[in-house]
Amino acid sequence: MKSYKDFFLITDMDGTLANSEHEVSEKNKEAIKDFISQGGKFAIATGRTQHNVGPYMQKLTVNAPCIFYNGGALFDWNKQEFIKTAPVQDDNLAQFVRHCIKAFPAMCIQIFTAEQLYIVTDPKNVDEHMEREKQAFVYANLDQILDKEWIKVLLCDQNETLFTARALLVEFQLDKAINYFFSAPIYLELVGKSISKGSMLGELLKMEEYKNKTVVASGDFQNDIEMLKLAHLGVAPANAEPDVKKVADIIGVSNDEDLMHDIIYRLMPTLF
Repeated sequence: MKSYKDFFLITDMDGTLANSEHEVSEKNKEAIKDFISQGGKFAIATGRTQHNVGPYMQKLTVNAPCIFYNGGALFDWNKQEFIKTAPVQDDNLAQFVRHCIKAFPAMCIQIFTAEQLYIVTDPKNVDEHMEREKQAFVYANLDQILDKEWIKVLLCDQNETLFTARALLVEFQLDKAINYFFSAPIYLELVGKSISKGSMLGELLKMEEYKNKTVVASGDFQNDIEMLKLAHLGVAPANAEPDVKKVADIIGVSNDEDLMHDIIYRLMPTLF
């Protein structure tokens, strides 16, 4: 295998690095380990937090800062500390959340801070994804967490309900004050203005150790588009959304066919 000391590989987690069984394959883990042993830098870019990404990091080697909260934070996994956070700062956001609690009785609203994930809606509104993974969270009244620093807000509901909620952002003067996007059909995420995986990758690449690296990025959904555009090579898995495939430089195998192994051993040697 060639030296990869000039390369930085960064990947989305769900639907990209992780397969349909919500696992990182042994082939992917071994390929990443081999890539790093040859000088490469590897990191994760995900909507997850430093807490709920844990099960996926078992025996996974990471040697570069990771992007969490869909661009809301840059995190050193090995030191377990934040390098940078980008909070959502808008006075109208709490009022929007308050309205959604009343207007959409089946919605699960999740508010993320650096320390804790809070759910501010009825406990019966279960996010099955969180329940399956046994993610840690705290139920809270919205008023109890108004003084905390929010990094992102996630609305979980039926897709058409989320489109209705998204349309209300104009009414609350948030459409130009924050960044919002779907990270799955049932997830609408709200983060700080101009914040995305791509924007935080840009911040990472300003760091001396990474600013001259050749960047390869992979992702499957709308929240990955800016990151793929910024990379020298943007790779969409075969299972990616059509809009993501349009901006990708190349389409790789699916997330069920060991995408990292494909990128490291097949794509990168032939393209660089």
